[in-house]
Amino acid sequence: MGRGRILSVTLCAVVSLMAMTATDVGAANIVPPANPRADLWAVPAYSFTPVNDSSYSGGQTLPACWKWGPTQNFVANATAPKCVAAEVSATDRAQRAEGLPAIGLPRNFAGLSAPEQLLVLVDIERVSRGEAPVLGVSARANVFAQLGARSNSDPSLPPTSGIAGSTGGWAANYAGSVSPLDANYEWMYTDGWQGKFTFNYACTSPHAAGCWGHRDNILANVSRMPCYSTSCTEIMGAGFVHDGARNGFSSYTELFVQVSGVTPTLYYTWDQALAAGARA
Repeated sequence: MGRGRILSVTLCAVVSLMAMTATDVGAANIVPPANPRADLWAVPAYSFTPVNDSSYSGGQTLPACWKWGPTQNFVANATAPKCVAAEVSATDRAQRAEGLPAIGLPRNFAGLSAPEQLLVLVDIERVSRGEAPVLGVSARANVFAQLGARSNSDPSLPPTSGIAGSTGGWAANYAGSVSPLDANYEWMYTDGWQGKFTFNYACTSPHAAGCWGHRDNILANVSRMPCYSTSCTEIMGAGFVHDGARNGFSSYTELFVQVSGVTPTLYYTWDQALAAGARA
């Protein structure tokens, strides 16, 4: 079975960031323009990756987020407790490598939609590194994010998006992954150059501009973006198509939108996640 992994990244020119530099894994508080020097593969290896994507025979133990199907095929098992526990454990390990605390998911995380789960994960990554949270999820932004998920590509924000307060600045991520936790791990911790094992298709060489682009979008500091008002904040949309990337991998997208002056209607917010026990 092929990995089915596809990661792409779009950064709108209006939201351009400073030139990126590499920082040793183990350094604390790695935020743009700094990036890790190397990928940190998930331990435990909860899913197939380029480094563990070997042949499996029927009956062999599969990674925690997979199970055998009726025809000896691989079936994603993303909601299984052992899968979620392994994903959280791997993310905690990656956080510790940057001197950060273990993540704290809200008590109702399993019942949240994919866009809501992605907001929680984005803001845990941001707030744990001292950055302001993305305020929340916009149903209108979800519309454009979902278009990307359906086409297995980065979403984009049209000039006439109808999102109140939009400055025209945006950035977007796409991944074919098992779950939101898996997509977030790929974007944040395996987004650099690894030769033939490279996940990020925009990272075409060790110093290519696309390396760590997904991570940079998640951690983009609004204060570094061009803001032509007194202050700017960030909201997001997200998309999801079950098995959209085929072979058990679903399509996930994130669309980050800079806003100013007016905060658009948000149906789920970081404040709600905090009230349910989320912590960064």
